[in-house]
Amino acid sequence: MTWSNVPGSGPQHHAGSQQHSEAERIAWEQGASSLFPPGKIADRVSTVLLLAAGAVLTAIAAVTGVIAVATTTTSCGAAGDCSPGGTIAGAAIAVGGAFVIGVVTLVFAIGAWIRRRTSWWIAGIGFVLTVAVVTWGTVLFVQALDEQGVGPGRGFGTAQLPVP
Repeated sequence: MTWSNVPGSGPQHHAGSQQHSEAERIAWEQGASSLFPPGKIADRVSTVLLLAAGAVLTAIAAVTGVIAVATTTTSCGAAGDCSPGGTIAGAAIAVGGAFVIGVVTLVFAIGAWIRRRTSWWIAGIGFVLTVAVVTWGTVLFVQALDEQGVGPGRGFGTAQLPVP
Protein backbone atom coordinates (compact mmCIF):
# COMPACT_ATOMS: atom_id res chain seq x y z
CA MET A 1 0.00 0.00 0.00
CA THR A 2 1.41 3.42 -0.89
CA TRP A 3 0.60 6.92 0.19
CA SER A 4 -0.70 9.35 -2.35
CA ASN A 5 0.43 12.90 -2.97
CA VAL A 6 -2.77 14.29 -1.50
CA PRO A 7 -1.97 17.04 1.02
CA GLY A 8 -2.44 15.88 4.57
CA SER A 9 -1.81 12.21 3.81
CA GLY A 10 1.23 10.29 5.03
CA PRO A 11 2.76 9.82 8.44
CA GLN A 12 4.42 13.23 8.92
CA HIS A 13 1.72 15.53 7.59
CA HIS A 14 -0.32 17.02 10.40
CA ALA A 15 -2.56 20.01 10.04
CA GLY A 16 -0.80 23.25 10.98
CA SER A 17 2.66 21.77 11.54
CA GLN A 18 5.70 22.41 9.36
CA GLN A 19 9.03 20.70 9.84
CA HIS A 20 11.04 22.89 7.50
CA SER A 21 10.65 26.39 6.19
CA GLU A 22 9.37 26.99 2.70
CA ALA A 23 12.79 28.21 1.53
CA GLU A 24 14.46 25.00 2.74
CA ARG A 25 11.84 22.89 0.99
CA ILE A 26 12.25 24.76 -2.29
CA ALA A 27 16.05 24.56 -2.09
CA TRP A 28 15.85 20.84 -1.40
CA GLU A 29 13.48 20.24 -4.32
CA GLN A 30 15.70 22.20 -6.69
CA GLY A 31 18.78 20.31 -5.60
CA ALA A 32 20.50 23.47 -4.36
CA SER A 33 20.90 22.13 -0.87
CA SER A 34 24.16 20.52 0.20
CA LEU A 35 25.89 19.24 3.30
CA PHE A 36 27.08 22.82 3.89
CA PRO A 37 23.97 25.03 3.90
CA PRO A 38 24.71 28.75 4.33
CA GLY A 39 23.08 29.06 7.76
CA LYS A 40 25.09 26.23 9.29
CA ILE A 41 28.63 27.04 8.21
CA ALA A 42 29.76 27.73 11.80
CA ASP A 43 28.43 24.34 12.91
CA ARG A 44 30.22 22.54 10.08
CA VAL A 45 33.50 24.40 10.62
CA SER A 46 33.51 23.73 14.36
CA THR A 47 32.68 20.07 13.73
CA VAL A 48 35.51 19.68 11.22
CA LEU A 49 37.98 21.44 13.55
CA LEU A 50 37.04 19.20 16.49
CA LEU A 51 37.27 16.07 14.32
CA ALA A 52 40.67 17.21 13.02
CA ALA A 53 41.90 17.90 16.56
CA GLY A 54 40.88 14.38 17.58
CA ALA A 55 42.64 12.93 14.54
CA VAL A 56 45.84 14.86 15.31
CA LEU A 57 45.73 13.71 18.93
CA THR A 58 45.29 10.11 17.77
CA ALA A 59 48.22 10.40 15.35
CA ILE A 60 50.46 11.90 18.04
CA ALA A 61 49.46 9.14 20.46
CA ALA A 62 50.20 6.50 17.82
CA VAL A 63 53.68 7.80 17.00
CA THR A 64 54.53 8.35 20.66
CA GLY A 65 53.17 4.94 21.60
CA VAL A 66 55.20 3.13 18.95
CA ILE A 67 58.39 4.90 19.98
CA ALA A 68 57.77 4.36 23.70
CA VAL A 69 56.89 0.68 23.31
CA ALA A 70 59.93 0.10 21.09
CA THR A 71 62.17 1.78 23.63
CA THR A 72 60.82 -0.12 26.63
CA THR A 73 60.77 -3.52 24.92
CA THR A 74 64.39 -3.26 23.84
CA SER A 75 65.55 -2.23 27.32
CA CYS A 76 63.30 -4.81 28.92
CA GLY A 77 64.42 -7.61 26.62
CA ALA A 78 68.08 -7.14 27.50
CA ALA A 79 67.51 -7.28 31.25
CA GLY A 80 65.10 -10.22 31.19
CA ASP A 81 63.58 -9.26 34.55
CA CYS A 82 60.54 -7.44 33.18
CA SER A 83 57.63 -7.95 30.84
CA PRO A 84 56.55 -5.33 28.26
CA GLY A 85 52.90 -6.45 28.41
CA GLY A 86 51.69 -3.55 30.55
CA THR A 87 53.33 -0.92 28.40
CA ILE A 88 51.96 -2.48 25.22
CA ALA A 89 48.48 -2.63 26.76
CA GLY A 90 48.62 1.03 27.80
CA ALA A 91 49.72 2.15 24.35
CA ALA A 92 47.11 -0.05 22.68
CA ILE A 93 44.33 1.38 24.83
CA ALA A 94 45.45 4.94 24.09
CA VAL A 95 45.81 4.51 20.33
CA GLY A 96 43.13 1.92 19.63
CA GLY A 97 40.53 3.59 21.82
CA ALA A 98 41.18 6.99 20.27
CA PHE A 99 40.89 5.52 16.77
CA VAL A 100 37.60 3.76 17.50
CA ILE A 101 36.13 6.87 19.12
CA GLY A 102 37.24 8.94 16.12
CA VAL A 103 35.56 6.63 13.61
CA VAL A 104 32.32 6.47 15.60
CA THR A 105 32.31 10.26 16.04
CA LEU A 106 32.86 10.77 12.30
CA VAL A 107 29.98 8.44 11.43
CA PHE A 108 27.59 10.16 13.84
CA ALA A 109 28.64 13.64 12.66
CA ILE A 110 28.07 12.78 9.00
CA GLY A 111 24.74 11.23 9.96
CA ALA A 112 23.75 14.49 11.65
CA TRP A 113 24.80 16.43 8.53
CA ILE A 114 22.64 14.24 6.33
CA ARG A 115 19.68 14.71 8.67
CA ARG A 116 20.39 18.47 8.70
CA ARG A 117 21.02 18.62 12.44
CA THR A 118 23.74 20.36 14.37
CA SER A 119 26.82 18.21 14.82
CA TRP A 120 29.34 20.28 16.77
CA TRP A 121 28.29 18.71 20.06
CA ILE A 122 28.88 15.20 18.66
CA ALA A 123 32.41 16.13 17.65
CA GLY A 124 32.92 17.84 21.02
CA ILE A 125 31.92 14.73 22.95
CA GLY A 126 34.14 12.65 20.67
CA PHE A 127 37.11 14.93 21.32
CA VAL A 128 36.60 14.82 25.10
CA LEU A 129 36.36 11.01 24.98
CA THR A 130 39.51 10.85 22.85
CA VAL A 131 41.41 12.94 25.39
CA ALA A 132 40.10 10.72 28.20
CA VAL A 133 41.11 7.48 26.47
CA VAL A 134 44.58 8.75 25.55
CA THR A 135 45.08 9.94 29.13
CA TRP A 136 43.91 6.61 30.54
CA GLY A 137 46.23 4.65 28.24
CA THR A 138 49.14 6.93 29.11
CA VAL A 139 48.52 6.47 32.84
CA LEU A 140 48.48 2.67 32.40
CA PHE A 141 51.69 2.87 30.36
CA VAL A 142 53.49 4.94 33.01
CA GLN A 143 52.21 2.68 35.82
CA ALA A 144 53.59 -0.36 34.00
CA LEU A 145 56.95 1.37 33.66
CA ASP A 146 56.93 2.34 37.31
CA GLU A 147 56.12 -1.21 38.43
CA GLN A 148 58.98 -2.56 36.35
CA GLY A 149 61.42 -0.01 37.69
CA VAL A 150 62.32 1.23 34.21
CA GLY A 151 63.49 4.77 33.83
CA PRO A 152 65.83 7.21 35.52
CA GLY A 153 66.34 6.56 39.20
CA ARG A 154 64.34 3.28 39.08
CA GLY A 155 61.15 5.25 39.66
CA PHE A 156 59.77 6.61 36.41
CA GLY A 157 56.50 8.20 37.48
CA THR A 158 56.98 8.85 41.19
CA ALA A 159 58.68 11.68 43.01
CA GLN A 160 61.60 10.58 45.14
CA LEU A 161 61.87 12.56 48.35
CA PRO A 162 65.07 12.48 50.41
CA VAL A 163 64.82 10.65 53.70
CA PRO A 164 66.37 12.58 56.65
